[in-house]
Amino acid sequence: MATTTSPGNDIALGLIAQDLMFLRRFMQGVATAQDEHAVVPMFCMHNYACLIVYESYRTLQAIEPALAELLAYDCVAAIAHARHSVKLFDDTRYKQLSDVGEDFERIIEVHREAFLNNTWLPLARPLEKDLALWRCRGRVISTSHIANFFHASSPQQIRNPAALGREFHDVAAELGRYAATVTDGLPWAGTSFMSSLKATDLTDRDVRAAKTYRQAFDPALPEEIKGALTSLTCALNVVDALLADDADGPSAATVLKLRYITLHHVLSSLRKLAAEYGPRLQPPARALLDQILTASTSDRIAQAHPQFRNTLVHYRPERRVEEQLSLNEPLYGLVGVYFPGEDFLSLNAEISAHLTGVAHRMQAWSGW
Repeated sequence: MATTTSPGNDIALGLIAQDLMFLRRFMQGVATAQDEHAVVPMFCMHNYACLIVYESYRTLQAIEPALAELLAYDCVAAIAHARHSVKLFDDTRYKQLSDVGEDFERIIEVHREAFLNNTWLPLARPLEKDLALWRCRGRVISTSHIANFFHASSPQQIRNPAALGREFHDVAAELGRYAATVTDGLPWAGTSFMSSLKATDLTDRDVRAAKTYRQAFDPALPEEIKGALTSLTCALNVVDALLADDADGPSAATVLKLRYITLHHVLSSLRKLAAEYGPRLQPPARALLDQILTASTSDRIAQAHPQFRNTLVHYRPERRVEEQLSLNEPLYGLVGVYFPGEDFLSLNAEISAHLTGVAHRMQAWSGW
């Protein structure tokens, strides 16, 4: 993938190639995995895969329309919807936290109706479970509620698992075909984190949602907001724990991108939560949020030039910085442009350390 029409287009194509090679290595790892738990990372990475495909396709339509025409995919609405879930509480569909809560309230209720009160024996009903938890190396990376939210599927689809499975398979096949077509001929450059993920690293457990949410986070928060907060915790743990073995090597730039974007939206989401619910929270919860949101790295991310995040997401750099970028530097020199005095290695270390700290604080607060 190369173009000579402009330096900015060359940078965009380079960023796209990096991300899609990461995605191709990951999906190849899922396809060749021997353990049935391998489907869990696919759940966890689904919205990030949709982000990469959706945004790269839009960019290619602008700078390489002939290639984009070959890459057109059918699952447009599903991929677009899942892509926007990466924004968490910043999704433009949500004008306020109650809008996020309404989505989770629907998901929780449909799961409750589908999985509880199905046994004819009343004494056995307390044993029924309506929420699945998935962990990686002890840290929660998804739940059945969050998988529903990040896949952007209708909660009612849980009633027809076969149809839902076919839909998920169709979207995954589109993502895989797209990544393979764009990266055809590019050097493979190593494996994905899937190659080092052991069967024992991934565990699952079914629980009763009402009890689990009742004990989670803070008593002042309604159940649906606790569900939404759990999505923030899982997003952090996915890019911190699940992607840990891809943090170096050929996938390093894409992993930094996903970590930065996730932190950006998690911190923004927590600010909205603190603004609405802060006075009602117990002192330990208020102190925890204050520690996260006033940390120096949190402040740097909040104050950073928005074009850094925008270039990571949308690929095309702004014209005024094109001459400062280089195809020979990690992330093509974007870090030095938007974080003066920093380079890829220093920013990567700072973001990784802060991400781990925020993720552990959020998981401890959740009680999961």
